[in-house]
Order: sequence, then structure tokens, then C-alpha cells
Amino acid sequence: MQVTFTRLLGPRYTVEVTRDLDPPARMNVAPGFDEFLPHDLAHFLVEREFRLQLGIFGQLAAGGDAGTFWCAPVDRSVRLAQRAHRLRVAGRGDLGRSERLTAICVAAWEIDAGRRSVGDAWPARALHDTAHVPPARVARVLAAFDDDAPRWHALGAGESLRFEWPAELTLRRSARLRSA
Repeated sequence: MQVTFTRLLGPRYTVEVTRDLDPPARMNVAPGFDEFLPHDLAHFLVEREFRLQLGIFGQLAAGGDAGTFWCAPVDRSVRLAQRAHRLRVAGRGDLGRSERLTAICVAAWEIDAGRRSVGDAWPARALHDTAHVPPARVARVLAAFDDDAPRWHALGAGESLRFEWPAELTLRRSARLRSA
């Protein structure tokens, strides 16, 4: 699966997903624009590093819509809608982990970059709640942020960054979906 983040005019961007077995998915105007690292790009990098199979991008890779993407209708759209629903239900745990881990990693990265104060109440609380988060993985996410943020920042309107979702993180079609 390929994921393309495209910068638009003003503080906006889109996310387009090209999948091998399913129709494309798109978020026309994604929330959380940041001139250095948009929210959904941070999610992608966090979910990839923490290997979240049913986070936003894992659900998209498995044929879902993660509850926020629009998918082109096809002949078997009812079947795809049912799968998307099952993925959202089964992926609640990974979606929650993705939100928490992204918040922690973005806060740490912004503090390191001097864009946020350590004294801010929210990041301080989030960073203290990291006992279950492996520091080496956070460090790898921050390194990915450091690599990709300048690339994003340098884009002009209409320009894109493209990423490949790891195939080994894509849930097989035959996998049973259980609530997390």
C-alpha cells in the first residue's frame, strides 16, 4: 500500500492511499496541519514503528476506511463496508494506542526541537505516562520525524511525499477480526 501526503494551498493537506486489492482511499482535507509534520504523517510513522496492524494505516491496508477516509464505491461496496466496520471495532485498541503514542512522540519531538515547553501541562503529563513505551522505539520515531519533517516543510502547494506501508503489517484477508 502506498500513502501519499500532498500539501495544499494554505494550512491544508490531503492523504491518498493506493491499495493492491481494494479501491483507493482518500481524506480530502485532513485535520491537524502542521508546517513541519502533519498529524496523519506523524500517525503513519508512529504506527509503522510500533507495528500497529489495526491503527489508521493498518486498517486502510486491510481494506478498511479507519472511520475517516473516503473509499471509492465498487460492486462489492456492502462487503467492503462490513469489513471496514469490523476493522474499526477490532482496531479500537490499536487506534487508541496510536493516538496516545502519536501524542507522546510529537510532544517529545516538539520539546526537543524547542517548539514546545517542557513546562506545558499536557506534554509533561503525556511524557510521564511512558512507562509502557520502549524508549528505543520512541527514539526511532523521533529520528523518522527528524528525517521527514524537513522534507514536508520544503514542499510547495501540490507537492507530495509518498510512503510504502510495510506488507508484513498488513492483516491477511482471512484473519479473524476480534474486538481489542
